[in-house]
Amino acid sequence: SKEQKQLYYEINRDLAVEVAKKAKAAGVGQFIYMSSMIIYGQSAPCREGRRRITARTRPQPANFYGNSKWQGDRGVRALASEEFKVCVLRPPMVYGKGSKGNYPLLARMAGLTPAFPLVKNERSMLHIDNLCEFVRLMIQNREAGVFFPQNDSYASTDELVKLIAQAHGRKILRLQALAPCVRLASALPGRIGTMTDKAFGSFSYEMSMSSYPKGDYRVHSLEESIYVTESAGQ
Repeated sequence: SKEQKQLYYEINRDLAVEVAKKAKAAGVGQFIYMSSMIIYGQSAPCREGRRRITARTRPQPANFYGNSKWQGDRGVRALASEEFKVCVLRPPMVYGKGSKGNYPLLARMAGLTPAFPLVKNERSMLHIDNLCEFVRLMIQNREAGVFFPQNDSYASTDELVKLIAQAHGRKILRLQALAPCVRLASALPGRIGTMTDKAFGSFSYEMSMSSYPKGDYRVHSLEESIYVTESAGQ
């Protein structure tokens, strides 16, 4: 709705900039803004192969959520000065215990299905513990600029489902024979095609963009992070 769209801009753009202005006026020395990978658009359809973001890729939001984050990103950075350091993070999908979005859906599937399509897509992801450590380093080193934290390896959807199942002592078959079904679903118009591409499409940062020479923020590997996520609270 138009009302919902307006609310996104009021929060992700207007409120973010107003809070940054308030912080600057109060003499705060560093402001960290949580932007998003979504400002670069959407994942490549699973039938079209890989989409990788490089340092030369320009933001091109595909919807009003991405555009509102992009405008907030630019608005906050415009306030930067020598006394007011602005640090912008553009993380990919963040996951952990209690996270929303694709991850809990994959976790449910890992607990229900004995087989899963073998689709070698490529996703940048970031476990919440790795993100928290990255933020700590940003504060400790009083960083300014734009940063792209991600796990130290890419993930594919079928690998995630396999790791989630393993964390619960289950085995799951990954079958190449099911891959055509995914590509077919991706080609369908409307919600089914969109959700298929969201789950099985490829969307990643070039790994060199995410290195941080002043400290190792990746406290968990991909496999460790899945185990930590699935065992938390048990």
